[in-house]
Amino acid sequence: MAPIWPFKKKPLETPKVSKLEESKVVEYERPAKVDEDIEKDRSHLTNKNFVDAMALLSEDINE
Repeated sequence: MAPIWPFKKKPLETPKVSKLEESKVVEYERPAKVDEDIEKDRSHLTNKNFVDAMALLSEDINE
């Protein structure tokens, strides 16, 4: 005759702990600070394409 509850309790076992891998450390080198001349270069603001695009955008805002 089959038991009333066919499922048995699992025996208590200690959980198996896997070996921890050493965490891989990635090091990045920070680039040297950019020259101030390049940062202050604002010649793109006088570019014809840029000026035309800003004119189109400013017209849309005003309407």
